[in-house]
Amino acid sequence: MYKLRKSELYRFPWSKNDNPIGWLEVTDVCNIHCKGCYRQNLEGHRPVEDLEEEVLTMKEFRSIDNVSIAGGEPLCHPRIDDLIEFIHKRGIKPYLLTNGKAVTEERMRELKKRGLAGVAFHVDMMQNRPGWEGKDEIGLLPLRDQYVDVMASVRGIPTSFGITVYKDNFEQIPELVRWGIKNIKYVQGQTFITYRGALVKPGVRYVVQGREVDMDEGKLGYATTEEPDRYDITSNDVYDLIKRNVPGYGAAAYLGGTERHDSFKWLISFMVGSDDGWYGAVGPKTVEFSQAAYHLLRGSYFAYSRKCGLGRKVFLAGLFDPEVRRLARRFLSNPLRFFYKPVYGQSIGIIQAPDVLPDGRVDMCDACPDLTLYKGQFVHSCRMDEWRRWGGYATQIRGDVAEAEEEAPPARKRRKCRAAPV
Repeated sequence: MYKLRKSELYRFPWSKNDNPIGWLEVTDVCNIHCKGCYRQNLEGHRPVEDLEEEVLTMKEFRSIDNVSIAGGEPLCHPRIDDLIEFIHKRGIKPYLLTNGKAVTEERMRELKKRGLAGVAFHVDMMQNRPGWEGKDEIGLLPLRDQYVDVMASVRGIPTSFGITVYKDNFEQIPELVRWGIKNIKYVQGQTFITYRGALVKPGVRYVVQGREVDMDEGKLGYATTEEPDRYDITSNDVYDLIKRNVPGYGAAAYLGGTERHDSFKWLISFMVGSDDGWYGAVGPKTVEFSQAAYHLLRGSYFAYSRKCGLGRKVFLAGLFDPEVRRLARRFLSNPLRFFYKPVYGQSIGIIQAPDVLPDGRVDMCDACPDLTLYKGQFVHSCRMDEWRRWGGYATQIRGDVAEAEEEAPPARKRRKCRAAPV
């Protein structure tokens, strides 16, 4: 198994107050259902005036470079066009997260006019997607091709694809990566998010701020009766699988966990290639330089680019990055490529969702990029339904509730008094 060493990668310098991403929950209405969904339908479409205020708050307190517009399905919101235009006019990149069901060429052209800076399609085999029932990830490649064709016709909007990784589709990840390589001209990224669940079974209880709550599959989309060995895939597992099956792949940067020193919560690769395949991965020095230079010039870090292409300028990073020098040599193994081969970039992201530790603590993403606002407080977007249901984060305990509260560490008890519990 390929072993990752944090000392050989670049740690993103993001923090709670200086982070490239703002996460905006616009609606909890959706037109399909995904297993393990983070969002239950409790309140419908949110007023656009409230959403605009949240964008301004995130800009002030997070120094954001882009806004990930999420839900639910954002394209269900009746004023999504106005919101995208509002974000764009504030000098922030609007980045749409969608299942694609409402995507058409005409719709994307209109959103492009409003300033849409990027689209991420969530397509995987565990979705209840009409017309595609029973398809595995390979069977869903024609659907991904359809979305690629739409975005290629629109032109100018960076496009990526994401899946939730389960035991059922884990082994198909290399084939998805190879599909991405084949479509590198139009696909700027792929993201693999490992599925996690809140275990529901006798003897496992949940408390929020000292009181026991009723956890079941109707309360949270990620509550599950499946045993943890059905969702214990880690970022290292996904990395190893890709590394063993796809030549040229390598990681460059990461975010760690809040509780475990050895966890990789975000693991990012940036691949360089053309229509004849990957030439290789940039090294950590290129990512470090690009983050530092962007922050120096723009006042914020970045996670997503507005540009679909990359260009040969990437090879200039070979001045300080030995990995780029290696991929440049591969590119120039045929010198004529320099005159006729376009160069593209493609990110491969692996995200390991929250992990519940044996003592009930939850290992979250350090410097979480996907914090969102809930009633004026920054909370983890992947756990916001716990706030909407019970007014705080749920803690898993085993055994008697009163006994567990008595033995809880002081820091957890003090959290009740904090104005901002994040």
